[in-house]
Amino acid sequence: MTTILTPVTLWKDFDDTLPLNEVTVSETHCGNAVVRDVFFDGRQTEKGRVKIYAQYVYPADKKEFPAVMVLFEAGLAPDMRFVRRFVSKGYGVLCVDYCGENGTKKHTYYPEDVDYGNYIRAGRAMYYAEPTARETSWFEWAGVARYAARYLSARPEVVSVGAIGLRTGGEILFKVAPYAPISCMISVCAAGWLAYRGIEKYGDEKQREFDEERHRFIAGIDSQSYAPYVKCPVLLISAINDKKYNYDRVFDTYRQINPEVYKAILFASHGNGLVGMHSLTDIELFLDKYLKDRQVYLSTPISFTVGEDDKGDLIVTGKNDPAGDLVECGYFYTEKVSAFRTRDWTRVLIKGDEVQGDNLAVAPLGVYTGSDRVLLYTFAHYSNGFSVTSRIQEFNISKRYNNSSPKCRVIYTADRDELNGFTALNEKRCVADCFADGKSDVWIARGYGGIEGISSSGEIISYRVGEPRYEAQEGCSLALDLYSKEDAEVKITFFKDEEEQSGYSCVLKLEGGGKWKNFVLDADDFKSESSGTLDSFRGLVSVVFRLGDGIVLNNVVWL
Repeated sequence: MTTILTPVTLWKDFDDTLPLNEVTVSETHCGNAVVRDVFFDGRQTEKGRVKIYAQYVYPADKKEFPAVMVLFEAGLAPDMRFVRRFVSKGYGVLCVDYCGENGTKKHTYYPEDVDYGNYIRAGRAMYYAEPTARETSWFEWAGVARYAARYLSARPEVVSVGAIGLRTGGEILFKVAPYAPISCMISVCAAGWLAYRGIEKYGDEKQREFDEERHRFIAGIDSQSYAPYVKCPVLLISAINDKKYNYDRVFDTYRQINPEVYKAILFASHGNGLVGMHSLTDIELFLDKYLKDRQVYLSTPISFTVGEDDKGDLIVTGKNDPAGDLVECGYFYTEKVSAFRTRDWTRVLIKGDEVQGDNLAVAPLGVYTGSDRVLLYTFAHYSNGFSVTSRIQEFNISKRYNNSSPKCRVIYTADRDELNGFTALNEKRCVADCFADGKSDVWIARGYGGIEGISSSGEIISYRVGEPRYEAQEGCSLALDLYSKEDAEVKITFFKDEEEQSGYSCVLKLEGGGKWKNFVLDADDFKSESSGTLDSFRGLVSVVFRLGDGIVLNNVVWL
């Protein structure tokens, strides 16, 4: 008989009261912070106890302070830039290793009967509940986090405890929050629904029938199954176009969270799988409220409706917190419903005169005449720096509206788009695998005649070429303008696959100085590494421009 364990039955007999037996192996001072390496015991298995390693960093000049347990992404070392940010604001930070063996002596040690707790050897135990959810890496990792939360809460200098989980760490945190002594939790770039990998939420695929093992995994491991049992305030931050998890499903987990607790959600539109540094402001305000007991304004949930006005225009009505001091609001939308990793989310700022009483914001939505569906979410920024978003919601478009938009041949122009349409392919200074560091790798620059365009020190990517509105017509050419003071090369690569593994490239020789240089390219100008030729600009997913210092791009157009 199959045993399907739930968040209640899986953890019913878990003993997190055993002695911690803490050992400090080193302690150093770094500026105004103390960095302490510690081991303490975790759960008991048949072969022994888990030996947990953690790095405890705290302010050297404070006798008492709130503290945060941080679970970083699996396989990554703690990012001390992230840690120092919170220590500088008066928090202690416990960086907990749940991944096990890492080539050093500073790691968590798992007994041999639960060797799959070691991330490098997790294998099927990370992805399948065989024979039950108890024999998984997730059970071991959550057990480590429960003992770590207890360790932190028992520290005499710690007055309150919160927790932050990044990616895999966020999934673990959902399994801990119902039971651990924490006052609030923040999950970044984690959505749950791991059993649904490869299944588009908004795609046209029919609902799959899961076997018994999938039901065991969903019931005992997936975060959405734990959400109703969470007892503390929750902040969820999610990156758009993240290839590591399905951000479309974050709200499905959010709405399962206990309605009796405060909860907020922020879809961060920095692009290409990262959230902007403004998201850290949300985290800091959230922690200040629930760990420092400060009077901090946090927005109530926001929502929106889409409908037709009396002029026959399609409009968005954003319903923001009426009690908030609203400084900016708007919406993001895309007409590419499936393929969540490769959407172009266009940002529309709602002007001040479009904001009515009670912070209702009304603005037009000019969807493409050839689209029958659109995805949309709204955002609101308040005067204290706190930001929230609504859910991502799908709408069916059944008719043409007076403000419907025609096909667009212009992929990018600075006059209209500013930074809309492009983002950095790989942020060079990413913090903790989640946050752009605030020094953008994409910016607006001036070329010849003071005409503006987009510039970057590295590679920039656009998914507009895959959007219905901007998709190329058969037989068209690509035109673009480039400017550089010095001689340079610009590499352009088109991709037809979502993983962006096999592309078709063309390298342009750009003569420095003078005026803007115009280039017109055909599909057969683009070659793959295997010497294949791009047969058409139709069916593209993305385009990548490798620019460089001093190069400015503008007016990317299908001819």
